[in-house]
Amino acid sequence: MNHRISIPEFNLIESKLTEIKNLASSDPLISIIQERFQQQITHHLTSLKSKSVIPNLGKNIELQSLKQAYLRNGKEHAVTQLVFDLANQKLTTQSILLLAAVLFDETSYRTNESYIQNISGNRQPITKAANVVEEMEKLTSWYSSVGKKERLNPIEKASILHYKITTIQPFNDWNGRIARLLLNISLMGSGMLPILIKPDERLAYYENLELADNGNIEPLIRFIANKEIETIDDFMSSPEYLSIKGKYELKEQLKNVTGSEKCIVLTEDSATHNLIELILKSSGFNLNETKVISYEGCSKIASANLFSIFVKEKMPYVKILVHRDRDYMTDAELKLQKDSFSRIDTKLFITRGTDIESYLLNAEHVSFCFPSVSVAKAEKLIAKAMEEVFPKSVDYLRKKEFGGHNSEIHTHLNQALEELVTNNLQRFSHGKTTLKILQYKLNDLTREKKSLEKASPYLCVEELQTFAKTIWH
Repeated sequence: MNHRISIPEFNLIESKLTEIKNLASSDPLISIIQERFQQQITHHLTSLKSKSVIPNLGKNIELQSLKQAYLRNGKEHAVTQLVFDLANQKLTTQSILLLAAVLFDETSYRTNESYIQNISGNRQPITKAANVVEEMEKLTSWYSSVGKKERLNPIEKASILHYKITTIQPFNDWNGRIARLLLNISLMGSGMLPILIKPDERLAYYENLELADNGNIEPLIRFIANKEIETIDDFMSSPEYLSIKGKYELKEQLKNVTGSEKCIVLTEDSATHNLIELILKSSGFNLNETKVISYEGCSKIASANLFSIFVKEKMPYVKILVHRDRDYMTDAELKLQKDSFSRIDTKLFITRGTDIESYLLNAEHVSFCFPSVSVAKAEKLIAKAMEEVFPKSVDYLRKKEFGGHNSEIHTHLNQALEELVTNNLQRFSHGKTTLKILQYKLNDLTREKKSLEKASPYLCVEELQTFAKTIWH
């Protein structure tokens, strides 16, 4: 069983897990979220691991009493608990028997001869019944020593364990399910996340097992490695993880605050730093005493809330302004978010239009940036740009209201949505796209390479100006 396989997926997994570990060292809540995520993967009922049922699975403990100890709280909870316990202990034949007993009431190894049929329809020989006990002892002994002797990558080690269980077929039934649970026990024991092989992935999984039967185990290892990457990515995309990551990143950015700032502005998109600074400057902010920090996206608005509390505790003299685009939020959603920030004495600035770019769709500002264009002409160009973006604006509103990406969904409401956008173009026009079209039209009309991204008196926002006066009298 000597294998030493090196594939790029191993390095990618290690990199992603290192990022998770680094974040966990900053916020222990990550460990709790990770544990809950692990249990959700296997569709178990519990959300958090309880205290271990037993301290150690020694050979002198009677199997039936162990089984009953776990089953007291129901089978699904029992399996969840047992998987976590086994992941933190030395794997033995006794522990594998206990897993089978709790799962399927299998309390002994197979005693009858059998075979398995591979994906090609051929009979695949398995370990003879008389040799099952010996082969299981060899397997668990190899598994316990492989880390010291062969230094296999944890994915490779878990894959080989999994594959050998499928070739030994130690029980009369349920060998595949037990093998997959042992695969996850091995992964979790190495600090990785458990994987779930979905029904539509079973064919590829069985094909890789057959390749291993024919002497090539690398495709199976690569398959499991890619499933691990997929699971890690799912975990790192979860709202809970992103929220903690956002808070961590904001704290890191806070280290760049010099102490001379009187105001910290949290903005949802690093790509719009320049625009938010234009609006702030035009509204009376002293940018030399203002620090603009990105919290990267409206999905992380909760992290901005947590960060505001953190700053208030450390720097009570600093004023905090949180910016987010209104997008297609309703008035009720807007009020809910504003109330949540007002409770922690933080100003929440939500744009009047869909995004920060909408403030530049201002005829007086356009004429200020392009003196050769009159205000009346600017109004016509803005209206034309909004007209061209109209279908996209309606589609964005439809997705917000009904979800999905199919523009034909809920067609009986299309007219109502179109009328709503038509009657509220300043509110519902997609600002980013409209601004790009308007900028192109202006450059084409004037043959000048001027930009609308310029501070002007016409970008002053009254509520921001009022807030600025509380800081710079």
